[in-house]
Amino acid sequence: MFLIYYIFVSNCLAVNNRKQRTIMLKKLDILGLELDNYTVREAMFNVETYLNNDVMNTVETISMRMIEQAGGEEVMHNCLQELDLAVIGEKEILTAAGAASTQRIRETVENEFFLEFMKRLIRNKKTVYLLGQTADAVERLYSFLQDEYEKVKIVGQYAMETCIGDLDAVVNAINMETPDVIFSVLPSPYQEHFLEDNRGKLSARVWYGLGEHYAADEKGHSPLRWMRRIIRRKKLTNRLNEYNNNEK
Repeated sequence: MFLIYYIFVSNCLAVNNRKQRTIMLKKLDILGLELDNYTVREAMFNVETYLNNDVMNTVETISMRMIEQAGGEEVMHNCLQELDLAVIGEKEILTAAGAASTQRIRETVENEFFLEFMKRLIRNKKTVYLLGQTADAVERLYSFLQDEYEKVKIVGQYAMETCIGDLDAVVNAINMETPDVIFSVLPSPYQEHFLEDNRGKLSARVWYGLGEHYAADEKGHSPLRWMRRIIRRKKLTNRLNEYNNNEK
């Protein structure tokens, strides 16, 4: 945990214009990279605004590996620094930063930001476009969303490996569908390079970089399986609670 020696925590204010309310939050400064330490509830105030903005807001889930990569990658570092919302994706980051409250650890381990994001996306009837490096990666994400979120409206998908020529073809394919949200499972730093080069060209409300957090790891294991267990466990818990309440 070499990060421990370089981390300090500073407090700052974030103002949510849409809700006209001020929220106290923490920023974690890690190797010169600022990550948001919102509670999920606080973060959702921003998400509600993003989903209705006329300009594209950028969100990415940040892992320890991404922090390490950004240290030697100027473009990636700058891109992550400019994110509207940098979501901490691993509890070890919180622990290293001395910010491991019970609530934030639970929210991070349970990936509650993503779960709440999906609730709002579906409730507001927003559309989604899937972007990945390989057809296999895109298909895994597509199958996951279709299985676990049957009401989600996927309007298109693109695998970078099929791109012939420059990346304008990718941008044009996305813009033809004018999605509300782009889900990216591109690997870093390629994900950040693509975003940095094309953020001003993309016609969407939200860029959500899931990145390696949802791609298969070196052994071919996909965190999507883990997410399925979390989602199904929550559904079962809710049904049990409803059943028990009806029995009273």
